[in-house]
Amino acid sequence: MRLLLAIFLLSSSLHGQSRLKAFLASEDRSSLERIDLSRCKLSEVPPALKECTELRELDLSKNDIKELPLFFKDFKRLEILRLSKNQLTSVPEILSLCPNLRELHIDQNPIDSISASILSFSKLEILDLWDCEIKYISPQICQHQSLKELDIRRNFLGTRDLTWLFDCLSNTEIKSTWGCDCD
Repeated sequence: MRLLLAIFLLSSSLHGQSRLKAFLASEDRSSLERIDLSRCKLSEVPPALKECTELRELDLSKNDIKELPLFFKDFKRLEILRLSKNQLTSVPEILSLCPNLRELHIDQNPIDSISASILSFSKLEILDLWDCEIKYISPQICQHQSLKELDIRRNFLGTRDLTWLFDCLSNTEIKSTWGCDCD
């Protein structure tokens, strides 16, 4: 049985930078399968991460990242990506080149729409968009074959009729406050 190699850089604001330095100083990053770089005060993804081609799970949440670098296309084994609480304004299309991506947690980012490009995420099962700024969801999302869970709670969908979304994704668990008299 193959040993799961992981670096957990669970970092409070006091320890985030020192743990980030430990990751950057580590010798063999190529075999890492799980990395947590959350709360490291990152404004960009560290270039050293591109050496981690065996990644299956990556947590970059609670940073200040505005975009993802092109080397994400090389993360062919990546299955779970957490990008919560960053500064992303759209779902990064480079992630569609990660053929095994099953979970994308991109909640609490200033994303205002879900475009038809979401169809290119062919194995995506969980899409977490809780508390973004979404005002528009492309009807092409209805053609997504593998989506099992969609969280669109606390967005700017307002009183728009989302019946079509529930109808066309009837096999998907949709978490939404639409139709709720929740104040």
